[in-house]
Amino acid sequence: MSSEIARLYQNYVTNIFDSWTVIRICREQYSGGQFTNQKVASLIAQLPDVIRRLKNEDKLADFLEDYLDDELNTICEDESIPYVAKLLVDGMDLVKHNNLVELQVKYENLPKGCDLSQCQAQVEVAASESGGDSDDESIDEDDIVME
Repeated sequence: MSSEIARLYQNYVTNIFDSWTVIRICREQYSGGQFTNQKVASLIAQLPDVIRRLKNEDKLADFLEDYLDDELNTICEDESIPYVAKLLVDGMDLVKHNNLVELQVKYENLPKGCDLSQCQAQVEVAASESGGDSDDESIDEDDIVME
């Protein structure tokens, strides 16, 4: 593999991860701890070898799902993992066939990341927190609560 196409593929992978909402949230919230950014960078660096070893989208999707869960403490529920796996494998196929022009076009047409400030957090409240034996439940609107 020529260094030019290898560099382009690395940029392609980096661009995918930089625009992938789940990774952006992980980085913003340090879901993988203080080394979250290093974990993401390590994953990006290892992906070409991982893709060559796994050879298909389904196995790569499973790998990404496990990595998000194990290393970044994140469960991705938006069905983006198979989409990202397909982008990565398709790009690697272009590298294998030394198709620099098509990889460049694919790179330039990658979707841009969304505005994270527009995302809404989903907060799950445990049953014991939301419907327990709290004294607050027996307060009428006429009652005065002293703190």
